Amino acid sequence: MQCSKCHRDAIVFQPYSGLHLCSQHLTADVEAKAKKQIRAQGGLKPGDHIAVLLSQDQNSWALLYFLKHLTAQRRDIRITAIAIPDGSGNRSDILRAKRFAECLDTEFLVVSLPEESDSRTETCPKENRDPASFPVSRISCSFRLDRFAHLHGITKIAWGLCLDAAAAVVLGNIIRGAGENRVWGNSYQDHLPRICPFISVTALEISLYAASCGCGDEQTIHPEQRDELHKDTIAMLDNYTNKHPATKYALLNLGETLGGPGRGIKGLIQTCAWYGESLRCCCNVSPIPHEVTDGTR
Repeated sequence: MQCSKCHRDAIVFQPYSGLHLCSQHLTADVEAKAKKQIRAQGGLKPGDHIAVLLSQDQNSWALLYFLKHLTAQRRDIRITAIAIPDGSGNRSDILRAKRFAECLDTEFLVVSLPEESDSRTETCPKENRDPASFPVSRISCSFRLDRFAHLHGITKIAWGLCLDAAAAVVLGNIIRGAGENRVWGNSYQDHLPRICPFISVTALEISLYAASCGCGDEQTIHPEQRDELHKDTIAMLDNYTNKHPATKYALLNLGETLGGPGRGIKGLIQTCAWYGESLRCCCNVSPIPHEVTDGTR
C-alpha cells in the first residue's frame, strides 16, 4: 500500500484518519501532534529544565529523542534523562537507560527515593489491589520525585504517556464509578508540572516512530499488571476501537472535559499519574505492541 501523501510504501494505516503513512510522514504526523500537545500543556519556556522519565518502554525513549531534537537549537532549555530504580536491586534497566541517554549526549540521573515516612502518605494494604479504593493521598513516589526534581532545578517532568493508556484510564475510572473528587480531584495540583507530548499518539505509532528514530533496537519489557479490571478494560477498549476507530480520541476528549474548567488536559494527566502510581507502574499504564504491522491494522 502506498502512502496517502507520497508514493513511498506505507508502514501504518490510521483507521481514525483513513490515511496510509510512510515512515517519513508518520514521523511528521507524530511530531506535529506532540508539538500541539506541548503548546496545550503550557509550552516550553526560557530557563526550563525538563526531566524525561525513562522507563522500560519505547514511549519514554522516543520522547527523549523527540525533546532532544526539538530543543537542539534552544540554549535556554535543558534536557535531562532520569530513571527510578524498581527496588529489586536489578540495575540492568538503569544501565540500558543510561546508555541510551549517553547516545543522545544527555545528562542522566538516577532518582533516589528514600523510604522515610511522609506526612502526606498513607499506606495501602498489599492485598488491596483496586486503584479506585486507594486513598488519594497515597502518592509518596510522586512527592519524592518532586523533591528530587527541586534539588536539581528541574521545572517540568516529561512522561511518555500515550493515547491508549490515557483512554484506558478514563474508561476504567468510569467503569469503576469513581467519584469526581477522587478521579478528577486536586491530588496533584501542587506538584511539579508533568507534560505528556505523546498523549494523543497511539502506542503503535509511537512504536513505529521509535523504530524509525533508532530507539527500538532494545527489547521492550512490560511491567506486571496487578489490576485485573484494568487489563480487562484495555482488552475491551482495543476490541471496541477495532470497530470504532475514533473511540480512544473520544475518551481523551472526555477526560479533558472531566478535568474541569481551566485544567483540561492537565487535569487528565494528573489523573493518569495518580492511576499509574496506584497500579505501581509509575510510567507504564498500558503495554506497547511488540509487533510492527505492515499497514493492515
